[in-house]
Amino acid sequence: MIYIILILAFILRVIKLNQSLWLDEAININAIRGLGFKDIVFNYSLGDFHPPLYHVLLKSWMLIFPVSEISIRMMSVILGVATIFITYKIAKALFEKKTALISAALLSTAPLHIYYSQEARMYMLASFFASLSVYFFVLIIKKDNLYLWVGFITSTVLMLYSDYLPYLLIPAYMIYLLLLKKTINKSTLASFVPGFLLIFGLIIPWLMIFPKQFATGISVAAISPAWAQVVGSPSIKTLVVTFVKFAIGRISVENNLIYGLLFAPIAIFISSMFVVSIFRMSKARLFLWLWLVGPIILGFIIAFFVPIFAYFRFIFVLPAFYIIVASAINSVNIQKLTKTLFVFALTINLASLSIYFIYPKFQRENWKAATDYVLNNSSQNSIVLFESAYSMAPFDYYNQEKIETAGALNAFNAERKNVEENVSKLTTGKDQVFLFQYLSGITDPSGILFEKISETGFKNISTVDFAGVGFVYEFRH
Repeated sequence: MIYIILILAFILRVIKLNQSLWLDEAININAIRGLGFKDIVFNYSLGDFHPPLYHVLLKSWMLIFPVSEISIRMMSVILGVATIFITYKIAKALFEKKTALISAALLSTAPLHIYYSQEARMYMLASFFASLSVYFFVLIIKKDNLYLWVGFITSTVLMLYSDYLPYLLIPAYMIYLLLLKKTINKSTLASFVPGFLLIFGLIIPWLMIFPKQFATGISVAAISPAWAQVVGSPSIKTLVVTFVKFAIGRISVENNLIYGLLFAPIAIFISSMFVVSIFRMSKARLFLWLWLVGPIILGFIIAFFVPIFAYFRFIFVLPAFYIIVASAINSVNIQKLTKTLFVFALTINLASLSIYFIYPKFQRENWKAATDYVLNNSSQNSIVLFESAYSMAPFDYYNQEKIETAGALNAFNAERKNVEENVSKLTTGKDQVFLFQYLSGITDPSGILFEKISETGFKNISTVDFAGVGFVYEFRH
């Protein structure tokens, strides 16, 4: 049965895999394809605010396979499916086969897990190694041997080289060991001290580079508070949204009242499963709760100092979320009710997933269509302007240098005089200008660039809206 679930998981993850690359994916691909491994680790990773393992693996992947939306994301698809199998193994080790199958079935159809299994970023890599680390941790508690320690240390180190938020899984391990120290074999408990020290020693090479990367990230957040808000400032809303997204993925409704009414039955169901889990607390369930809420609580606190709190960064706790729900469903002694609860949970996933697959507005930024529109309507004397050069990566990927592009602003919230000078310089000799107002709320909240283009003698003759990208304005003399 588990292999049928894994096949289904793979099929669901390749549907819509050819979506347009979005900003972060395009930045990675454009940069990494032209860099060597040394530059990727010691230069590029510093500005990306993530450890280097995914970038190194992505470079290797790109050397083997041709670059396209599908091929570049296939690594995440494979890692996503592998994470489901590891989740099955964890649930089976903690409970029994039925709970494990329910966990795997729910994670395989989970809309949020599917979305990030289709993204060429490090989140699924981190989730895979986090799940593998958890699996070996659970087995070590049950039966201590050298093979398990090698697996635990290796997977944990690779997890820490994949992303920063999974570092918060380590305190969850430690709290569990402290709370249950009387029930754990003394020699096993003692072995965790050198085990954690060895893990720490193996990540020291990157920790020596981390301060420089951290300083870069803090400086960007200080320059643009709006950017800090986007990348992860803490609030009660973002905390609640995290669990909403865990349940239904990235779909939403603009009207908050309707959104709340539609989500209410789902919230009641999830809350009920959580209550069942808490009232039937055991060592296994305690560990799952520490895995789920420990990193989220710690991340929320840290985000008051460093903007890191965003639901997608906690994908590595999603297996715990579904194992908790699965174990609660399977703990109901009435067989018909157990089936009903499982079908309801599966229906939530499949309904949310269907909405994601059907409606483009819930999918990735449609840079492919936006670029095609510009190329089909441009001339030799055209230029494409963005507020920031940082925002140009997806357009550059599809444009392939067919039309001139430029970032018109030198900094966030640029001064009018500088914008005027840049616009004049960039549009001299041009008879057509395309302006992408992508992320303009961060890079140009006052709309100065649009204003200055209009003042130089250009007239806005058309405006087209592309899903996720926003408005593209066409100007002509």
